[in-house]
Amino acid sequence: MGSKGTFQITDWQETVEQEFEKGKKFSTALVQQAYSGDINGNSEVRYQLYYSESGDALFNGFETITYDKSDEQVVLTLKHDGKFESGIASSKFTIVDSSHECSLIGNSGTFRSIEGGKAIYQIS
Repeated sequence: MGSKGTFQITDWQETVEQEFEKGKKFSTALVQQAYSGDINGNSEVRYQLYYSESGDALFNGFETITYDKSDEQVVLTLKHDGKFESGIASSKFTIVDSSHECSLIGNSGTFRSIEGGKAIYQIS
């Protein structure tokens, strides 16, 4: 596939599920994103996050990206394993489902956040 580009977070709704001593906590987030570059579309992500006392976090979750390709709507489902460290969010992800191209299943990628709620993504 070899896709790359950026995405912009358009909405982030986070709920604290459990709080611990020294500011540690579990939370869930429902996130909307707009993709541009090789993929032009929108996504919805559901993250589970664990915050340490430093404010850094580990997260995992599933994302569905919807975009048009050759006049057909394509839906990709990604499984994320990421971290938020020193103000930078990054994730390694795997495509676990594709509505049109089964050959994409198992492909992996990464994202790394940049300024202004944006991130750079790459899928191999």
